[in-house]
Order: sequence, then C-alpha cells, then structure tokens
Amino acid sequence: MQTEELKILLALEPKWTISLNGLEFLTVASSEISIRNSTIEFGRYSRTISSLEWLRPNVVRIQGKAKFRTQADTITLYPGERLPSSADLRRKRRSFQVEIGRALCSYFGTRRTERQTLYADRQHGIGGAYARFIVGKHAVISVDPDEPAVIVNGLMRAALLWAPLVRRPTAAVVPHGRHQTISARLRNMPLARRAIEWLQWDGNRIQPLEESTAEPETHVQQFVVPDAGSEVARICALAPDLLQPVLHIPGKAISIRLRGIEIARVSDQGTVYPLGEPLGDVITELASVRRHGSRHPLSRAHEERWLESNLVGDIGQLIPSIDTRHIYPQVPSFIGEERNVIDLLTVTTQGRLVVIEIKASPDPDLPFQALDYWIAVERHRKAGDFQSKGYFPGCKLQHEPAMLVLVAPLLAYHKTAGRMIAMFPAELPLMEIGINQTWKNRIKILRRKGLVS
Repeated sequence: MQTEELKILLALEPKWTISLNGLEFLTVASSEISIRNSTIEFGRYSRTISSLEWLRPNVVRIQGKAKFRTQADTITLYPGERLPSSADLRRKRRSFQVEIGRALCSYFGTRRTERQTLYADRQHGIGGAYARFIVGKHAVISVDPDEPAVIVNGLMRAALLWAPLVRRPTAAVVPHGRHQTISARLRNMPLARRAIEWLQWDGNRIQPLEESTAEPETHVQQFVVPDAGSEVARICALAPDLLQPVLHIPGKAISIRLRGIEIARVSDQGTVYPLGEPLGDVITELASVRRHGSRHPLSRAHEERWLESNLVGDIGQLIPSIDTRHIYPQVPSFIGEERNVIDLLTVTTQGRLVVIEIKASPDPDLPFQALDYWIAVERHRKAGDFQSKGYFPGCKLQHEPAMLVLVAPLLAYHKTAGRMIAMFPAELPLMEIGINQTWKNRIKILRRKGLVS
C-alpha cells in the first residue's frame, strides 16, 4: 500500500480539507494527520486503511474502517482549505439538510428524523440535490433555496417520483420566494396537488404552502420584422440548400443559420457575422464538419437548434394543419430563467394556437418545462397579448386551450416522462411525437401518441 507516498504528500501542504463519507468536512493542519503502519488518524478520528486510490496527483481517496465496525468509511483528502466545486456543493447541501431537518422536527413535533438521505437515485430519476427524510409517519423531500431555478422547480418531479417508493404520506418543502413556478403548476394540476402535501420554508419555519396567484414572469415582445428582405435574400443565395432565415424577435432581426448555428444576423442597423468573414469560407467549413455522421465537436453543439431547423423546414409532416406562415420561436420569453428546450409557437389553419417543445437529448424535466410554457401561453392568449403585439396577422385565434406538442428522438423520452404527463390537466390537448435518432440526416416519425384536433 502506498502509505509512504501519502506521508510525503501530506507534508507538502500545510492544511488539508477532509471529507468523511461526503457528510462531514474538516479542515486540519498536516501536523494533525498521522499515518502509522496502516492506520490514519486525523482530529478525533482513527481508521484502519483497507484501500487507497489516487484520484489526482494531490487528491487521495481512502477506504478505512473504525475499530469494532464492519462498514468502511470513505475518506477523501483535498489539499488546502477550499474544496473543489463538486465537493463544496456537497458540503453546502449537507448543511442545508441539517438545517431543514431541525425545522421538520419542529413542524411535525418529533425529537429527531428517523432517516435522512442525500444522494442521487438514478434508478428512479431522483437527483442528488433533494434532501429526503422520514419524520414520524411522514416522508419529506426538500431543496435548498440557493439552488438554480431548474433544480428548485424539479422538486415537483422528484416528489412525485419518490412518493410511491416510500409508501407513506409524502410532503414536499418548497423554498418561500421561489415557489412561483410550482404554485402555477399546482393551480393547473389537481392530481399533483392531492398526491403531495405541499409545504414552504422561509429560512426559519415550515408551514403549509400559501395559495398564491403569483406567476413566473414572462414577456411578449412587440413583433417587428426588419426591412431587410434584400440583404437576407443575398446571404441565403450563397447556399440556398443550407441557410435558413429565422426570426430573432428580441433583437428585431433575422438570424441566418446553418443547421442551427447562426452565421449572420440582419437588422435595420446592419448585418453582423458572429463567426467572421468571408462568409463563403465560413459556410464551407461549417457545412463540412456540422453534418450527419461527423464526430467533430460542432456536429454535437446546439443540437436543439439543429433539430428545430429541420422541423421548421418540414413541420407539415408533424402537424398537417399548421399554418406555416406563422411560426415564432421563444414567444413568450421567461424573464431571468434559463431554459434548455426550444419553444415554438404557431397556429393551425383553423386558428388554434399550438405550442411545440423540442428536445434532442434525454431530459426528465421536459414534460413540466413544456407545461410551464403552455401555462404562460394560455395566460397571454386569454389576455390578448399575441395579437395586440403584432403576432398572427390576418388570423382569428380560437378561444380554446392551446395544443401542446412534444418532439424528441424516441429514445430521448425519459423513462419517467409518462408518469409526469399523467399529472397534466385534463383540458390540455397533448401529442407526443417520437422521431428517429438519425434525424440529422432525415426526420422520420416513429411514434405519435395523444390526440391533437
């Protein structure tokens, strides 16, 4: 065993941060760490080393057992006083778990939690950001308010997946002040509202989730098409089979793309070339590497944009009743929230709005992110915002709920998607479309599920 090399390494750094099973984190001076024969001692801990693994030249993972215990502990040593980002995140989540655990005991009137868990359950699709507890007769799942929006909002999916596994009354604790998206979903999802007891935590105490009319902030930009038709035509003529003009509504511009990657943006203020000039050389080089079968990094970048380009070019194959004159990307837009799906808004020839959500890779959050967008579209439809801002000229929109169409490679539909979709409101007209994995070459529809009429 390489304990001599470890002794030398420990002497090179004055301080070390030690993770014990990812649950406890200590910063100790190297003088407080000793190795004798096959035993490591640090602080008040002593473990007999059973295995030693070098993760990096200065990061070591040790498996060791305490005296009179059969279960091994995992000890990871990091140089210095700062943890790497992944370990630091784990420590932060562990601190939240301890804090929320105390609040749960107070709320449910128990002395302690019976069990608590903080790890990723990949088999059941539950991420490692969600602290889970057994408190008395209840199972409780929660999330740190400092997590990104996609993780906070993902609490709903995690709770619905976890509840059947624990087979006891389940509660979910939503961070107060970051509850708008989940509250909006619950107003439209009576099944999800009944399946889980929804609570909120304000940093001090836990209480039932307040009924709220607050909505995630979305905005419908004024629709303005730049007077640049001749410039767009000139650029597209360089490679008419490859280049596609796409509306860039926030920039009041036309984005010219090659398989989803922007090579020019045309507005009333002029034309910019994000990848540089001469444009002919850019087109030739990009087309040679961004193609079906290529292993170049650019063939895997922005795949949703590439799939969007292919779908828009053949959208009649997806939904024959679509009015192809009116296809708008990312309308409405979410304020201050990153979304990793492509949203298209269009209309049928009969005047019914259609929301199309596109994803090129597996994403367990696709169903609920699609629902978020549908909820926003419905809100703006009822308020008359689309036509007042210049969208769908010449169309009379129906006073009917918008249709929702999910499009993804068949194998990219996450295994939990069906269970989440089952929670959707009954009045939502939904269609799931599964396409071939080789869509970069040519799109083939392999499955249609649901009715859109």
